[in-house]
Amino acid sequence: MSRKEQLICGKSKWTDITDPSMNEMEELSKEYGLNQHIVRDCMQPEHLPKYEFTDGVHFLILRFYSHTPDKRLVTIQDLTNKIAIFYNDDFLITIHKSETPFLDKLRKKYVPTERCSSTSNLLTQIAWHSLETYDEPANRLSEQVDFFENQIMLKNSGHDHIESLYILKREASIGHKVLMLMLEPINHIYIKKGEEAALQDARDQHLKMQTLYTQVLEELNNLLNLSMSFSSQKTNEVMKVLTIFSAFFLPLTFIAGIYGMNFHYMPELAQRWGYPVCLVIMAFITISIYSWFKRKHWL
Repeated sequence: MSRKEQLICGKSKWTDITDPSMNEMEELSKEYGLNQHIVRDCMQPEHLPKYEFTDGVHFLILRFYSHTPDKRLVTIQDLTNKIAIFYNDDFLITIHKSETPFLDKLRKKYVPTERCSSTSNLLTQIAWHSLETYDEPANRLSEQVDFFENQIMLKNSGHDHIESLYILKREASIGHKVLMLMLEPINHIYIKKGEEAALQDARDQHLKMQTLYTQVLEELNNLLNLSMSFSSQKTNEVMKVLTIFSAFFLPLTFIAGIYGMNFHYMPELAQRWGYPVCLVIMAFITISIYSWFKRKHWL
């Protein structure tokens, strides 16, 4: 476990804990009087964003983006990491599994300059920075959507593109879901007078990220539908060609089948001009079918 402590404006304590064990969390709960049930929630890595208020302590779970593009994406835990927060006017405790860059940034640049006036103000900044981690992935997704859109419209798409689009859709869908769940804890941040602007910035950031992911998700759904439509169109074109060939050869095969039967008494077989007449009839049928297809604009 790594534990870092820092005073906020000389009156409140910020305790940042990385990868604690259950025993260490029990000691921490006794030190700060934390509810045991909430502490157990804090130790669950798969827990979704939430808010609770128990025994005079506010408890929030936020999730920030931490996915590596090369890693296979399956669940919310593959895309995001959890940060659990306990706070009141006297202390703020942040708990997370691994080192979190934006917390280090706040610790080095934001707190020492006394730009945060209280634990709730610092919490607002943590919420804003956790939301900000979704910005670069959203821009990357948007660029990839533009690339695949060009490929699909140029008819260069294939099975690999459909699979890639599904992976992107999965990522956008998970991000969108997490952002929707983040709305509850952000709306339950209780601030002091004069901190309204910082909280509004966090809410605006949330709205921006949710709008971006909603737009990307809708575009990916449209591209998937468009790609499937083009695939169906290609299949229909192949079926059209095969149907045209069948329409031409079916009556000719029918005639050939009749005169290919081995019956002794077939009057046409004894006619001198039977063979040329049969060829002329076949040619006439072929030209008639072609003319009919042209009138229907099927050719």
